[in-house]
Amino acid sequence: MYKWDLVNLKIHIGKIIQLYRLRKELSQFQLGLEVGMSRDHIGRIERGQTNPTIENIVKISDFLNIDILTFFTELNHDDLSSINEEIKTLKEQKHK
Repeated sequence: MYKWDLVNLKIHIGKIIQLYRLRKELSQFQLGLEVGMSRDHIGRIERGQTNPTIENIVKISDFLNIDILTFFTELNHDDLSSINEEIKTLKEQKHK
């Protein structure tokens, strides 16, 4: 059975949320408005600096159409690298 590292799990959840938010071309502020959270709180979740509640994970996953199991699927180094690369690309496209 896989043993979760809580720090890595928070980062993993944050990266998944950030990726799906950027795919929908939403700002942290816009996502926050839709799910009843502040932009700052969304940012802290995306950076893995806070523990999102189950309630907040459900609200965000429902709005962004993320299968909640995605948050709890083990990612290897290549998976995380791929996610980070897509996030970087989406951010660059946004600033053009």
